[in-house]
Amino acid sequence: MSRRTRVAIPIVLGALAALAVEIFDPEGPWLVLVLLGAAIALGELLELRPAGRAPLPLSYAFIVVLVRAGTPSQVLATAGAALAIAFVLRPEATLWRRCYTTAVRTAAVIAALVTYTVVMERVSIADERWLVLLALVAAGAAEIAASDLLTALSARHSAFATQGRTADLAIIASGALMAISLDGIGDRDGMGLWGPTLFAIPLLAAWFAFEQVAAIRRTHDQTIAALSVVPELAGLVRTGHAERVAALSERLGAELGFEHEQIAVLRSAALLHHLGHLCLDDDAERERPVEPWEVATKGAEILRQTEELTPAAAILDGSDTSVASHILRVASAYDELSEGDPSKRDAAIEALHLGPGYVYDVRVLAALERA
Repeated sequence: MSRRTRVAIPIVLGALAALAVEIFDPEGPWLVLVLLGAAIALGELLELRPAGRAPLPLSYAFIVVLVRAGTPSQVLATAGAALAIAFVLRPEATLWRRCYTTAVRTAAVIAALVTYTVVMERVSIADERWLVLLALVAAGAAEIAASDLLTALSARHSAFATQGRTADLAIIASGALMAISLDGIGDRDGMGLWGPTLFAIPLLAAWFAFEQVAAIRRTHDQTIAALSVVPELAGLVRTGHAERVAALSERLGAELGFEHEQIAVLRSAALLHHLGHLCLDDDAERERPVEPWEVATKGAEILRQTEELTPAAAILDGSDTSVASHILRVASAYDELSEGDPSKRDAAIEALHLGPGYVYDVRVLAALERA
């Protein structure tokens, strides 16, 4: 199913349900709830994708609107129907991922509803306008926090992502503005359904901007991946070596507490760590064995021609102040010893431990045993 088809389905279902409500119950509250449900289902398919953290669906903004527009039972029923539709339309390949994502979204709905209700009932602020605004902002923050917590637990680490938090502001601010514009605040009337429609435009603009940035990031990653196979095509290293070293380096970096940005730089360095070999592959150099430090030095020299790859160059030549250079050294040596065969894992690790202590960092070797 194409993306356009998935996006069109909740729009069509929402329009049909709204028409039915207008015919059979035009005075009831269900028109607003049906349209919000359709917006949530649609928002599940459109995500803000900031670097360094899990994607954030636009549905979170409409959930903030929903918790103010309906009773708790109406909120749960509407959100449940919307998430059921989104479950069928999700692009995830496995049933497990669909179930997990739906569970995270359900937790976010409950967190937003409980937080909004508690603030409205337990917090005493004389000015109702400030109370409503506080409750809406708290509800938006609670759903994102619940989502982040479950994501951190599933990734088996306790650290929350610190990058990409402007996406949080976009979701929370848009949700609060849409909720206030729908029903008004204090003695000021709302704009009805025109309010959320109007304030959804900046949110969609933010989604489009994040999509463009993500496309640029994908192009960069694809270019790095293409360059990484050049030494393999030249017969200088074993096929798949760069990708295996990059994957292992990422796992070791995560095991040692690296942030997402550090892991991304480490991955680039790992993919390109044999690129310098191309500069040493000539008739004069073939008369003697090429030393690893020479490959690293030449590779770093190449990467420093591009400012964005300068941090990766520092990892290659060892001028990086973190343990990243040691991670790359261990990962590359491990893959060469194991020859890409998982059955040789134990023998490769043992060989690394038997090497001189100054060659391989003991912290990285310990992480390799755990990874």
